[in-house]
Amino acid sequence: MKKIYQRIEYLAYYEIIGGIFGLLLIYLRVYDKLNSNGFFIFSLSLFITLCGISIYSGILLIQKKYQKGLNLSLFSQATQVISFVLFGYIFDFAIGIYLRITTELTNDTIVGLDFGFANWNLSRNANPDIIELNINIVAIILLLFIAKSADRIKAEMKKEND
Repeated sequence: MKKIYQRIEYLAYYEIIGGIFGLLLIYLRVYDKLNSNGFFIFSLSLFITLCGISIYSGILLIQKKYQKGLNLSLFSQATQVISFVLFGYIFDFAIGIYLRITTELTNDTIVGLDFGFANWNLSRNANPDIIELNINIVAIILLLFIAKSADRIKAEMKKEND
């Protein structure tokens, strides 16, 4: 059981570092481009909020508040599983490392891999003819780990209460 708590601590640091890098990404991309476009402000606010949730979940996990920390981490990772370009809209969000299986369905079906660290793009009015779906393998692995860890902790807490 000690091993699981050590892995949760690694997850905590991953969430914190990923959230900080996400905020740095915002600063570097937006510093000179801030405008009053309502959708852009919404997109920026959403990404900052998601980075904040990631950092907060990591802090909770370090403080050994496992239930709440794992739930927030689960939410954070779930928002990163799928990214897409569809009907002129783009949703692309990743905090931390991502490894995606990409599928472009525009003219031909093109499958590939995409690797990087922290990405954010929420926009509209993109080319409506482009259709792309990406699945983040790292987020799926982390979701499975978080779910397994939460189940083990619940079982341990139940065992202690009995």
